[in-house]
Formats: sequence, structure tokens, C-alpha cells
Amino acid sequence: MLSDQFIFAGVDLSSGRKPVTFAALDGALNVVSLEKLDIAGLASALEESENILLAINRSSPSRDQEIYTEFKNIVTLAGFTYYSRKTNKKQWFETNSQDCFRALNGRNLLSRRALEGRLQRILILYDQELQIDDPMEIFEEITRYKLMQGILPFANVYSSKELDALAAAYVTWMVVNRLDQVSFEAGIVLPSSE
Repeated sequence: MLSDQFIFAGVDLSSGRKPVTFAALDGALNVVSLEKLDIAGLASALEESENILLAINRSSPSRDQEIYTEFKNIVTLAGFTYYSRKTNKKQWFETNSQDCFRALNGRNLLSRRALEGRLQRILILYDQELQIDDPMEIFEEITRYKLMQGILPFANVYSSKELDALAAAYVTWMVVNRLDQVSFEAGIVLPSSE
């Protein structure tokens, strides 16, 4: 799944059978991995790469506390240390994906669960040069016939959890490549508002 090159990863935690949404980018902002994992799958993914910077989407300190604690244990066992500017090969930190989207967009966000909110977030990431499909192309594919038949081109519309993990991964890329454009506030790393 992951190679020996430097990987920029983000995770979003929830509950369920596969509570981890894992996203990984390479240095050119290509999506290397985007998948739902269980905790054991996460441990395996984290151990595969020697050079990885990982951000966890921490939207609410109380939400999914048990999974978050288990996640921190897995990360520690996999050899990760909390982020510092030293040259540790495996580091992690926390971010808040919704605040990241707000900082990158500079405007109000639509609901993250609504289709238009998800398209807005995909467009924000696309504008940051993530190597993903242009979300505006979806509208070129919508025809009366396809709409009446229920054949809509939503294969490339990411879920809100996938978008949160991608935003977290993008912040890790910014920490390495655009450190002057991120801020460290109360243990949370975010893009600086422009």
C-alpha cells in the first residue's frame, strides 16, 4: 500500500466495524491511499512506511474517546512520536478538518453531510492542488436522461469522513512544504487564515 517515500497521512476516527478513515498523500499530492480500516488494519498501514507524518482529525475532544485512546496506543506502538521539528521519521499531531476547510476557503462552509457541502470541500482540496478529479466535471455528466434513470456520476464524490481524512493529510503536507502557512494553536495544527 505505502512505499518507502515520505508519506503525508491523515485519519478520521468514528465508531463501527471499521472506525478509521485513512488517507495518504505523496510529495506531489497524489492520493496514495484512501480507505476505511479497522484498528488492526491501521496498525499494519502505519508500520509499512518508515517516513510518515500523520494528522488525526480531532473534531471534538469528547467524541469517540475510546477509539481515540486506542488509536494513540497503536500510534505509539508503531514508533510514532508527537510532532517536533526534529528529524523523527514517524511523527503525529492533531488537527481539526472543519477548521482547516474554513481556513483554506476563507468563507462559510456548507453542511459537511450535504452533497453541496461535500462538493465544496472537494473543490477546496482541488484548488489546493491535490491530485483529484475536478468536482465541477460532475455537472457536465448530469443529463435529463441520467437524472430520470437515477444514474448519477457520483463515484468521485468523497464521503465527509474521507474528506476530513484528506484535509488532515493535506495539513501534514503543509507542515513539511509550507510551514510558514500553518499555525500551531493549543496542540492543534491548522492552515493559517489568509
